[in-house]
Amino acid sequence: MQYALFYAEGVDALPYVPADDNVGDWVDDIEARGISEYGERLRPEQDATTVRVRGGEVLVTDGPFTESKESIGGFDIIDVRDLDEAIEVASKHPVAAFGRVEVRPFMQWHDAEPGARIVPDGFAEEPEPGRRRYLMLVVSDPAGERDESGDDDPEAWVAEMDARGARLFGDVLHPPADATMVRRRRGEVLVSDGPFSEAKEWIAGFDLLEVRDLAEAIEVAAKHPMARGGTIELRPLWPFDEHEDHVERAEREAADRDRRLEPAAADALAGAAL
Repeated sequence: MQYALFYAEGVDALPYVPADDNVGDWVDDIEARGISEYGERLRPEQDATTVRVRGGEVLVTDGPFTESKESIGGFDIIDVRDLDEAIEVASKHPVAAFGRVEVRPFMQWHDAEPGARIVPDGFAEEPEPGRRRYLMLVVSDPAGERDESGDDDPEAWVAEMDARGARLFGDVLHPPADATMVRRRRGEVLVSDGPFSEAKEWIAGFDLLEVRDLAEAIEVAAKHPMARGGTIELRPLWPFDEHEDHVERAEREAADRDRRLEPAAADALAGAAL
């Protein structure tokens, strides 16, 4: 079974200690076991851009879809036997020791090919020159007012974005009722049912985009049916070497951690081909 692991601090987060970060060992382990499909760190929440379509108008804002401490800092896609193994893998991730890991199963489609994976074979680890990658979170808002101005068929969106090379992969997740939250405190693994966020909005799925810039990412996101009633959050990837000295990395990145490096959402919207 394939699961998404989402990493967040949470309201009960402990201080992050770079010297204790053993993510390189964790990555080596899941790769050696053949259960890793893909994973990335994300730029902090101030570099998020949210996209909504209401009344036929594209609305963009700086920041994530939720203002809580539950903003996602990274993700992995794993393919394991069952939920028990997914929990075991999540519990060993360094974020579980100071934050929390949400384990979310992907939907299993009846017409899927046996052994099909979320991440396609031959996936390129690095983007093409001159292009950037964004994680596009598809966020459902049950209380959102539906905009009826466009096509509601997500498959049409997938076909269009696949054809133009803007979408690399993605899929739908089980609802938050099927989520499992994993933490590790004082050597004990704590497991509870449900997602790590209490917000009314919830992540229904995600796609990895490869585009020229934020303007194109906004244009792609605005065409998704969920933009007209829910929210699309765009998060740039934040690559790093999992085996480097994390103390040095944290010191190097400190100056950029609290400032937005992405263009202002309004400026990027002005350049989007909508």
